[in-house]
Amino acid sequence: MSYFLRNHWYVGAHSFELTTEKPIGRTICSEPMVLYRTAEGQAVALGDRCPHRQAPLSAGEVCGKAIACGYHGIQFGPDGECVKIPGDLPIPKNFRTRSFPVVERHGWTWIWMGEKKANPDLIPNYFENDDAKWTGVPGYLNIKCNYQLMVDNLLDLTHVVFVHKTTLAGGGVAETPLEVRVEGDRVYSQRMMHNVDTAPIYAKARGLTGKIDRWQIFEQEPPMYIKIILGAKDAGAQTPMGEPVHVVLNSLTPESENTIHYFWSVARPWALDDPKVSELYRSMIWEAFNEDKNIVEAQQRLIDSAPQSQPLVALPFDRAGNSARRILKRLIDEENGGGPQRAAAE
Repeated sequence: MSYFLRNHWYVGAHSFELTTEKPIGRTICSEPMVLYRTAEGQAVALGDRCPHRQAPLSAGEVCGKAIACGYHGIQFGPDGECVKIPGDLPIPKNFRTRSFPVVERHGWTWIWMGEKKANPDLIPNYFENDDAKWTGVPGYLNIKCNYQLMVDNLLDLTHVVFVHKTTLAGGGVAETPLEVRVEGDRVYSQRMMHNVDTAPIYAKARGLTGKIDRWQIFEQEPPMYIKIILGAKDAGAQTPMGEPVHVVLNSLTPESENTIHYFWSVARPWALDDPKVSELYRSMIWEAFNEDKNIVEAQQRLIDSAPQSQPLVALPFDRAGNSARRILKRLIDEENGGGPQRAAAE
């Protein structure tokens, strides 16, 4: 039984992280893998185990198209097949490591973890991250918690009033009900707030210091991709509600059951070439997301120490997160051995 949804794409790295020099070791869904870029620019993901003595390939180096194990120099190509053993020794049959399908899109490196044929149509449309009409500020954190705690965190921003007082807080959030709808395997939710106190990020980035109209719009799709459209305007101004001031693109990639790789990009369609605005976003978002890291890691520690019979309590503003949890559980159950997905495959 798998704890993760495997027949899907997971972000393994920001594309700029992959170089032709030093490989990256990264564990995804409890699977150690090595990521690198060939001399021709191809992104590659292989199992991070040399089949010779189980040494990590990520401790080696890139050699053209191949990666050389840092222990004995044995080389493996992008398809995982051994291409060279030092001393020109013969290559044993089936002497290889696993190769994972890789697609680079929207500034991220997506890795297919499943056994079924990889389907690029399942990659979220995060065009804002590499569209010429947008500019993005990327980031990454390794967080010691179950990935669903961060899904809960991102799908309801009631907590910004209490956790992010110097960055994302502001009026109207806790008082405004979260509107939620589910369409197929996707969860959509929003808050539309009128004539409320401004938030520090809007005061500093947009000069909105008086009362504002504010919106939070969420789009979540499996396994755990969340686009958050955020915006504000002077209260009563003619700017349409819902037009983004910035968009937060979130990818939560499980490292293990209780650790995650959190990749994000905060993209905006204005001040594209202004480094001061980018630095403002970088510093404020980094501060806020580290506050999230602290609170969810503390949650995880208490969950781990609690009796197994002690459940999480659901309140109205948890509806979006709970809907996402139910969808993911159903998809994992189907993948593990039954339900509509298995029937369709047979």
